[in-house]
Amino acid sequence: MNRARLASSCLFALLLGACQANVVTHMETSGAGTLTIEIGLTPDEVAQLRSFGGDSAAGPCATMALEGAGAGEAPAFEEERRGQETWCVSTQTFEDASQLEALYRRLTGVSIRELVEREGIYVYDVVVETQAPQGIPLAPSVSWVLELPGKIGDHNADRVDGQRLEWTLTPGESRRLMASSDLYPLPWTGGLGSVPQWLPIAGMAAVCLCLPGVLVLLGLIVFLRRRAQEAA
Repeated sequence: MNRARLASSCLFALLLGACQANVVTHMETSGAGTLTIEIGLTPDEVAQLRSFGGDSAAGPCATMALEGAGAGEAPAFEEERRGQETWCVSTQTFEDASQLEALYRRLTGVSIRELVEREGIYVYDVVVETQAPQGIPLAPSVSWVLELPGKIGDHNADRVDGQRLEWTLTPGESRRLMASSDLYPLPWTGGLGSVPQWLPIAGMAAVCLCLPGVLVLLGLIVFLRRRAQEAA
């Protein structure tokens, strides 16, 4: 196992061993977005993490970063205090689905089935296996959150709040996470269809091309009605 893969394995083990862990993916209509990993630690867990070795003066989040030092792929964590808990937060950006897929593949236990946009419909389909390495205590749960633009379609999330879908992953399970979103819903069809990005331009072009013909036809009708009136 290379050092980058080892760092990712350590990171996912921390996700599973922490008291609280959140993985939040936020996506924009353009396909860009952010992947945020949050790991919440109690004071006892902070002490346990420091007992692994390294610089005792470094904070727990810096210790996590040191686990991946030299790997080049390990995310950097910033430390936040939330009451008595210490939260280590890492936010990484991506420009499109391929970059998001690359970020996901750094996490052991995450496999990609489909991350794609088809004719204005975004399809999200991943599998997450919450299996920790032997000897690592498992967390009560991991919260996997997906924030999508547009009109949310079919999904199997445990909870939905507006554009936010959330799955609660329990220890030792393999879970398929699926969702879709209509990125360009037609307001007068209740979101039954999408507006391709080229359609507004095509519509305007059609109006511009047809308008002269409509005006000529109206003028001809008016002319013929006047001739009929004069003849009468």
